[in-house]
Amino acid sequence: MSEETSIPARHLRVQSALFEEVSLLFRGELSDPLLEGVVVTTLELSPDGRHARIGFTLPPERQESGPAPVEEALERASGFIRSQLALGLNLKRVPNLRFVCVGVAPGMVPDEEGGES
Repeated sequence: MSEETSIPARHLRVQSALFEEVSLLFRGELSDPLLEGVVVTTLELSPDGRHARIGFTLPPERQESGPAPVEEALERASGFIRSQLALGLNLKRVPNLRFVCVGVAPGMVPDEEGGES
């Protein structure tokens, strides 16, 4: 059996709980203006539970400036996010967080090229 097909149920539950908590934090607890409109799309927990890779999308208005300012703001906020995760979840250790931009969220205005999402 490959390791990918036998992911323990607990690992999947922890990963899902982390994703939900981080998503909630992004929706209401982070006050940095650079993080407004940023949405968490994925969270991958390492097999040992020590690291979490969090994918996020930029709002369309941040597309021109690119992901660097948002990634810096997330790095500054990572201590707060980890402390909130420690309060909200009953884990032995809260994973180190790494943020990765996975794209730009589609805008609310239909694009003129006629593409559908």
